[in-house]
Amino acid sequence: MFLALNEILKEKSRFLLITIVIVLVSYLVFFLTALAYGLASSYTRAVEAWQAEGIVLSDTANKNIARSLLYQSDYEAIVGDNAALLGVGAATVDADESDDVSLFGIETDSFLMPELTSGRAIAAENEVVVSSELMAAGVEEGGTLKFSGTETTYAVVGIVENATFQTAPVVYMQLDTWRTAVSEVSGMSGMRDDTTVSAVVIRGEKRDAYNTEPLAYLSINDFIFALPGYQAQVLTFSVMIGFLIGIAAFVLAIFIYILTMQKKSIFGVLKAEGVPSSYIARSVMVQVVLLSVFGLLVGGALAVLTGALLSTKVPFAINPLFYGGIAGLFLLCAAIGGIASVRSVTKIDPVEAIE
Repeated sequence: MFLALNEILKEKSRFLLITIVIVLVSYLVFFLTALAYGLASSYTRAVEAWQAEGIVLSDTANKNIARSLLYQSDYEAIVGDNAALLGVGAATVDADESDDVSLFGIETDSFLMPELTSGRAIAAENEVVVSSELMAAGVEEGGTLKFSGTETTYAVVGIVENATFQTAPVVYMQLDTWRTAVSEVSGMSGMRDDTTVSAVVIRGEKRDAYNTEPLAYLSINDFIFALPGYQAQVLTFSVMIGFLIGIAAFVLAIFIYILTMQKKSIFGVLKAEGVPSSYIARSVMVQVVLLSVFGLLVGGALAVLTGALLSTKVPFAINPLFYGGIAGLFLLCAAIGGIASVRSVTKIDPVEAIE
């Protein structure tokens, strides 16, 4: 430990260069991971809040809830305590700034009613509960909102923290209000049906009745992965981050190896003076660990700070398990690179190194 720390203090510029590389690469990995997780979470936050096991769509919807249409004759046999009706649509909010939103029509006494962070639950027609993300567009609790293409005004009675579906903030409303809203937004008010829903959300075990024509049952995980664009963006970010970690660890290993070889004559003198190879090897490994840990901590802190500054602009979310796994994998790869340097140290011939 003494030899490792003493060398770092003596050769500050050399070790600073390696540390900067580790900081920059780890910062990039942590930041991209938080962006990827934030983007994936923005697809599914509202779905995960259901705490449900499955969802029933129409069998002709091809697993796409936007194309699913169910009538009372389709779903009346499966509605019960563990099933909740859901309507899903899309609209654009006209406020201080325009913002695309997902419209969720729910039964206010069902488990789909979200937990509010402020305000109260929906109690009347044309009352809505909105995601906190809409506050940036000028929507406020106690105020009103309108959708583009309609004249109806909706009273905002409650706020839900970061409720999003396919990256769009969610506006919750009664099913009857939802049917009116989506028919007005689409310009098809004359075709409004009083029993239409998009899906039935299921809590509990799957039953055979959920898969009888014209119904199709999906587990929540299958439903999430079937969301347009979700699987592609998760796979893209995962491959990119995996390659980045591998390349970063390889670069670090090369730096450590070159740095070790530059000190070949010094290690030769130490071995000639009786310093055991194991002590020198431990010194090299301590340097690898110290530089990696310090670089990871600084890189992680910079990523968190950047995320805090950009949180209102980009979907940034931190998962401690992901960060811990990345840090552990990075340290493991760095240690493997350090072992290659250690093997070179143990094979140094003092006579050849001094010459």
